Amino acid sequence: MIQVSNLSKFYGEKRAISGLNFKLEKGEVVGLLGLNGAGKTTTIRILAGFLIPSAGDALIDGKSIFDYPLEAKKKIGYLPESPPLYEDFAVFDYLQFVGRLKQISETELPAEIEKVLNKTNIVDVRDRLISTLSLGYRKRVGIAQAILGNPEVVIMDEPISGLDPKQIVEIRNLIRSLAGEHTVLISSHILSEIYKTCDKFLFLHKGALRQELSFSKLDEEMSRLAGLEIGLSGGTKENLEIFLKTFLAADDKLQFISGSSEEQLFLVNSKDPKSFKEKLFSQANVSGIQIESIRKQEVSLEQIFLEKI
Repeated sequence: MIQVSNLSKFYGEKRAISGLNFKLEKGEVVGLLGLNGAGKTTTIRILAGFLIPSAGDALIDGKSIFDYPLEAKKKIGYLPESPPLYEDFAVFDYLQFVGRLKQISETELPAEIEKVLNKTNIVDVRDRLISTLSLGYRKRVGIAQAILGNPEVVIMDEPISGLDPKQIVEIRNLIRSLAGEHTVLISSHILSEIYKTCDKFLFLHKGALRQELSFSKLDEEMSRLAGLEIGLSGGTKENLEIFLKTFLAADDKLQFISGSSEEQLFLVNSKDPKSFKEKLFSQANVSGIQIESIRKQEVSLEQIFLEKI
């Protein structure tokens, strides 16, 4: 549904993106990931037709966004990082205005608006001024305008940035509900925000595509990199360290974090964390050792890049 070929953008001698090549299949939800300045927004704006590249091409369902811009843009719904909302409009009136810009027929427009109001769960604020809405609702209205008219491709730039945890979950579920009916491309600099939303992930670094991973492959990478913070008591730091080492494989790592009278805290990086935990739980009581705490350490986007670059 989206095919990018040798896409590059330069500002004078400064490279924003260079030689990007990737494909998005129909119905996929794909995450475009990268640290700040990686080229995500530049890529998104080019695909949405807001920027002209220095070289290369991008096809939207077979139509070049540069050679056939009107035909290609009719297939795209776009949500920039700051939703393009008119605050003096009521939600319904704003969507009516957007629908007319998209040239949806007047006979079909009311039904289309009702569809996206329900899809984004904003029926209860349909008659409220946009200026009175919370950030979470504004994001929903932004998504509603993007999917109005049922475009085949939906492109979103940082759709979850600035939201609280509850709003993040709600928007994640909303984005996931678009899978199958739409091809969705989402940019983000925070891996944990969209980790369980996407089917695959494209990693950008300094304007270049460094890696493409399916969800299952990324899950494997995150499990491998994620550490277990384990708090133990019932022995000295040295004895507890020896105890933990008996469960480590050759390439696993053990690091002491801190100690107190209540517990000794260690960080374990294991290629098979499930097996490690099973051995730990089965042997702790037998050895007279108490497990005071155990939690999985979050994996950051920075850690993924440090591994791949």
